[in-house]
Amino acid sequence: MDRELTIEIADWEGLVWGGAGQFFVAPTVEGSIGVYPRHEPLLALLGAGDVRVSPPTGPEVKVRITGGFLSIDSDIVTVVADEAELVGAD
Repeated sequence: MDRELTIEIADWEGLVWGGAGQFFVAPTVEGSIGVYPRHEPLLALLGAGDVRVSPPTGPEVKVRITGGFLSIDSDIVTVVADEAELVGAD
């Protein structure tokens, strides 16, 4: 894949995780959404669950959130969560 997503996941305390990703999954209030590079611009309300990021190298990253919103614009993915906790990498 010639492009990557730039991803930032933050809550009221600050940045929880940031980096590059090839694929991103988040729980919206209407169901899960998967995002690859070149995704259409989007704003969405998030529900509780795990955000998953597949970085270019290394294990998948998981961040547990309790809600918030998601913004996608020109390969930049921003999650502003009510609460977020890095729960690890598989």
